[in-house]
Amino acid sequence: MPQPVLNARALKCTIVLDPVEAAQIVAADGKPRVVIDIRLPDRRVSVDLNAKSVRKTMAAISEYGPDGVAVVIQGKLVGDTLTEAGIAAQPKARPQTTAAEAA
Repeated sequence: MPQPVLNARALKCTIVLDPVEAAQIVAADGKPRVVIDIRLPDRRVSVDLNAKSVRKTMAAISEYGPDGVAVVIQGKLVGDTLTEAGIAAQPKARPQTTAAEAA
């Protein structure tokens, strides 16, 4: 029995970055966009990001430290380009203290 073939509208891609390396991204003043390349074992992917989201990501890395965030880029993969992409630094969950530890 042949397998059905389905059509997709897009291929969504999530890239997890090293926060230490991501902290090196610079959003030039006055420039609305930041273009970066991401190296993978078998290819390079180009990403065009909004400079405001890059600045917010850098602020989160500064606030929580590189060990306190997960930096993620998401978008649609078209060839070797990630289109409609966004970057974000998600703070990692901190362990909750119990009443005995707080005292």
